Amino acid sequence: MKYIKTILILSLGGLLAWWFASRLNWGRVVELLREARLWPLILAAVLVNMSMFARSLRWQALLAPSARIGLRSLFVATTVGFGALFAIGRAGEVIRPAVLSIQERLRLSLTLASIVIERIYDMASIVLLFSISLIFLELPAGTPLADAGMNTFRTIGLMATFGLVAALSLLLVLRLKSGLMIKLLEKRVLPLAPRLLRPVLNFIYHLTEGLSVLTNLRELLVTILYTVLIWALIIASGWLCLAAFNLYLPLSQLIFLIGFGVVGSLVPTPGGSAGAYHAALARGYEIIGVETNLSASLTIVGHLIGFGPPFLLALYFLVRGDISLTSLRQLMAGEPVQEPEKCQSRQTADAKPE
Repeated sequence: MKYIKTILILSLGGLLAWWFASRLNWGRVVELLREARLWPLILAAVLVNMSMFARSLRWQALLAPSARIGLRSLFVATTVGFGALFAIGRAGEVIRPAVLSIQERLRLSLTLASIVIERIYDMASIVLLFSISLIFLELPAGTPLADAGMNTFRTIGLMATFGLVAALSLLLVLRLKSGLMIKLLEKRVLPLAPRLLRPVLNFIYHLTEGLSVLTNLRELLVTILYTVLIWALIIASGWLCLAAFNLYLPLSQLIFLIGFGVVGSLVPTPGGSAGAYHAALARGYEIIGVETNLSASLTIVGHLIGFGPPFLLALYFLVRGDISLTSLRQLMAGEPVQEPEKCQSRQTADAKPE
């Protein structure tokens, strides 16, 4: 079954990459890439690495209710994690929390739960930004979706916003009722299969503990500010990539394109969602009226700038020996990561699973 899934994922990535590449005049694409200005791309790469640092700061704040972690360890784990995304796609998501668990001897359930909360922040941000961009988005006359299609996009954006509000409300309820829920799971569910369900219960505990950020105004504001900084850096990096090709788009169109890229990156194909990311983002460029070969050039450069700098930093940390190569090989091979027996933790009012 594992091999069938791998074959399907590789086939999907290959099919989308073929669709992306088959429509292009590659001579023109190479010419456009050669004509691109270098300094905006270098600055964009710097901003991408700055966003990795901002992610580390936010991760530190999200872990604060459970553990105090040094910023350097968080930055190393973040860059290695995003470097793994470039190498193997979404399957590398587990590497970032696992690296931090290995470095700081934390339970994997704790670091995984913190990543889930981080993803909630990022998905909430992109849904909100995408929905707002659709309100102000104007497409050039003659593009396929200039008229009726925009109504469909705005409806999708409105539905996504309502879904976001509902999801955040559910998470708030989960946090407020977490103590009762954990006690119920310990009493009724855990005895059924203690060894199998204990890691699951630990994960639920750490997730609800991390969600305390929703009920602490100071922590909530800090993590929101870090999230705003992260996405401001990402948007600025995207703007610089366009400027390298002398293309200047309104902010609403730029955020619209970022939304398309995020959707494509969710498809778990290897190479930082290669194929899926390129097909989705290229389609986004074409919707706003960008010529096909130019859209391909922009997509290729955007992919390299978005994932390349963290990948190079990850290689640097690997060469320095900051990461256990043996542990990473185990992760790449799909072997389980053993959770340490002890975990740095700060007690809360909730009943913590033993």
